[in-house]
Amino acid sequence: MCLRFIGGLAVVLALIPAVASAQPTVVKGRVQDAQNAVGVPYANVQLKGTTIGTAAGEDGRFRLDTKRTGSVVLRVSAVGYDPVERSLHLQAEDTTTVRLVLRAESVELDGAVVTGKAFSTGSPAESTLGSTEAVTTPGAAGDLFRALQSLPGVAAPGDGAGLFVRGGDVSETKTLLDQATVHRPYRYESPAGGSFGAVRPFLVDGTTLATGGFSAQYGNALSGVLAMESKDRPQESSRYVNLGLAAASVSLDQPLVEDKFGLRLSGNRSFTGLLFRVNGQRRDYATVPQGLDGSLGLTWDYGPAGQLKLFVFARHNRIGVETTEGTYSGVYRGETTNQLYNLQWTTRARGWTVESSASWNAYTSATTLGALDLSPTDQAAKLRVDATRRADDWTLRTGGTFERRRYRFDGTVPTQPDVVAPSAATRSIDELVPATRVGGYTEIEANVLSSLVARAGLRTDIHGRAGRPVVDPRVSLSWQITPHTQLRAAWGLYHQFPELSTYSEHAGENTLGAQRAQHVVVGLRHEQENLLLRAEAYHKPYRDLVVRTGPSRYATDGTGVARGVDLFAKYGSFLGTRFNGWATYSLLRSHRTQPRDQGTEELALENGPAPFDLTHQATVVGKVRIVDQIRIGGTYRYTTGQPFTPVVETNRSPTGALLPVDGPVGSERLPAYHRLDLQVSYFWPFNRQQNVVVYAALNNVLDRANAVDVTYTPDYAERRYRTTNFRRSVYFGLTLTL
Repeated sequence: MCLRFIGGLAVVLALIPAVASAQPTVVKGRVQDAQNAVGVPYANVQLKGTTIGTAAGEDGRFRLDTKRTGSVVLRVSAVGYDPVERSLHLQAEDTTTVRLVLRAESVELDGAVVTGKAFSTGSPAESTLGSTEAVTTPGAAGDLFRALQSLPGVAAPGDGAGLFVRGGDVSETKTLLDQATVHRPYRYESPAGGSFGAVRPFLVDGTTLATGGFSAQYGNALSGVLAMESKDRPQESSRYVNLGLAAASVSLDQPLVEDKFGLRLSGNRSFTGLLFRVNGQRRDYATVPQGLDGSLGLTWDYGPAGQLKLFVFARHNRIGVETTEGTYSGVYRGETTNQLYNLQWTTRARGWTVESSASWNAYTSATTLGALDLSPTDQAAKLRVDATRRADDWTLRTGGTFERRRYRFDGTVPTQPDVVAPSAATRSIDELVPATRVGGYTEIEANVLSSLVARAGLRTDIHGRAGRPVVDPRVSLSWQITPHTQLRAAWGLYHQFPELSTYSEHAGENTLGAQRAQHVVVGLRHEQENLLLRAEAYHKPYRDLVVRTGPSRYATDGTGVARGVDLFAKYGSFLGTRFNGWATYSLLRSHRTQPRDQGTEELALENGPAPFDLTHQATVVGKVRIVDQIRIGGTYRYTTGQPFTPVVETNRSPTGALLPVDGPVGSERLPAYHRLDLQVSYFWPFNRQQNVVVYAALNNVLDRANAVDVTYTPDYAERRYRTTNFRRSVYFGLTLTL
């Protein structure tokens, strides 16, 4: 192992002359009131004639990322002001800074503003989502991850927040915050990810979800990457209060040294008991979901091209819920603590833009259900460096990562995973699994022709427990067919190492190496005025997937394939048009090797529909300004029922326990999922700097009892559907900015 590590480190060092993060063309600046020079909060900023836009923050500052170059017109508008337009000339991957002054109107505008940042769709390979668009998306419950589920290529098989990208499970999408990996990105974790995302929307300033064919910059992910950036230094002092049926939060933005140093501080308390009492749905909970979380951000801009940013985040959650696992019904109790500390340094040196970060992520958990009693811990330290060097016709990126993790798996688990009754046979585990991963990449992007851009990259990763290193070549082409239409094609290899929890459970002598996926993607994008259309087809074969072969035994013998088409249509811009919205449709076919219980300790491996083979997925989101500052919106979601493997008979074990015998893998499906959510919000600015947003939502309007799982009676003679905890329910609250 030591020789492999030293050899891997040498490979990485050879790949790093400096390092990189892909840089879009950036327009940033401040929108000011002409009379008193203070910032205009939530001003709408848009590239005229496109759907590319954002909204200024509470202090009037904004940042707009785009792939556009050449001559553009920047249009700025806000409630109570005359709009302003500014002509700009944008250079590829450059930053343009502007100051825009708005003058108050003499007549009342028929306009409205809600909050924060706007929605756009990024490059053809990616979708981006701003904080305000997330919290104002009906059905998202103010959660960033739930809002991302409305984008193409992301499945939502239930009421959770899990990001299932193109047939993969949640573990195949990696979450990053300021270059640091967030290893447990969900609150109230479950096999479906969790009820909510761990990072709250207004802690981040930008979010990008890549669903296929992504850059060599990203590794250890088979299906997708969610990259978030925390907010930069505050420009003005502000206070925020949010109060709703399920949570209350306060936050502070405070400049400490003018134009140099600033503080962001927030705290949140979740108390879902009130929400359940109002909606009459508390009966399933022994301990209602509840938690505390807080964050601290310190930013020091020490020079024109230098910045140090410290971000600290901590959360603690508890839950106790009546649930059924197999034939056993009991109380599942869980308690988790998650901490993230990240220090990021950005600078420019000798033509390179360099971003470096050092992070530490710690997770502890205590879980009980029947015979199951676990207290796992997961700690990860990570160093990362990314750098970019740009010229007129090409961009070079290179980078490296060093990560050290320690996973301890401590507790008691049933011998048969599906048999968790208190009387079930169990085994004790106390395993410490340390592991080191080292990775590096180099990538070049160049203008082959005036309308054709090519990108080629090579990535390598070495894992201390996975045997040989992996090498991932990746290439893509982007052809600007017309000024408004772009064709893109991408191919690449993607490897992901098994989770350390799998290594801790594995008692076999065989080595569990890296899992592999191949991405083949072809997409077409058309954007004109307020309309954006996008279509993308993909083929993603898998091999060397980890599958369970018996009690405490795994092997990388799995294969599979996911193929499909994603369609996306968007009209209007948030805050810029009276109506805006989008619709997505995904067609997916996905098969994988999976274990099949035979009523003995031995398992058969069989190919069948993947657990998240959701054939048809359709989502429609619409938001409209009706009068003055009132907006209403709705989200409708349809998803084909999730596949499951039925139990067809039973066997008796030598100890007398009743063991299930499975039918064909994935041979049956849950009923289709339907959900309609409605939301209304009212924005009231009571002076130039203060405002209040009042909002109310009616979720699952059709009162549909969507099936999310299958359970059985103790003798497996009768099968039942377990339905969603939330039927028709209401939620309301307010956000106050001071």
